[in-house]
Amino acid sequence: MPITENASIQRYEPGGLARIDDTLVTELNVAIQLHSKELIRATCSPGHLHEWVIGYLLSEGYIAKPGDVAEIEEADGVFGVRLSDLAPTEPREAARLESELIVEPQRVLDIARGVVSQADVFHRTGGTHAMAIATEHEVFAFAEDISRTCALEKALGIALLEGAEFGQCVAFLSSRVPSRMLIKLARCGIPIVAAVSAPTADAVRIAERLNVCLCGFVRDEKMNVYAHGWRLGL
Repeated sequence: MPITENASIQRYEPGGLARIDDTLVTELNVAIQLHSKELIRATCSPGHLHEWVIGYLLSEGYIAKPGDVAEIEEADGVFGVRLSDLAPTEPREAARLESELIVEPQRVLDIARGVVSQADVFHRTGGTHAMAIATEHEVFAFAEDISRTCALEKALGIALLEGAEFGQCVAFLSSRVPSRMLIKLARCGIPIVAAVSAPTADAVRIAERLNVCLCGFVRDEKMNVYAHGWRLGL
């Protein structure tokens, strides 16, 4: 299934209606089962679905590395997962990060600018979120999705499969930062989280506790720093 489709719509402007061509995002209903037990149902964009499964399992603490997954089989949008004997026996909790990563503020602003400019589907449709995992030198993984959570999980899955060292990474989100997404990123070991919009109060408290630098309103060459500004050299 393509991620977009064309449509003929009507647009109202002062003076009346006009018919125009438009581009719409598509959606797909999917689910993950672990050893035949359903973990989640989601509605997401087509594409990078294997990476979505990996990113979900990683960010929920079921796996720590690609080798923890023995098998993924898909049927009618349901992804059946079997873990290897080396996988954690219980999902990992998010723990206080030991990474000493420090990144200059300008690099965070550059990452944000690059991700926003790379969001082609959003620019054509206005219907997706964009998420990225970056190092000081490059954007390591990028994903767009109608679901902000699935976009994040896809980016995390891509990054894990590409061998990212998460303790040396910055995550950028084109969305708000609720506590659940902050916990997912901390569980992966990412010490700097930046977003185009605001975090919740709970997300700020959790970032402070877990040693995560949390930045919001990262745009127009400025940002708010909510926790652990020392990671920006401040």
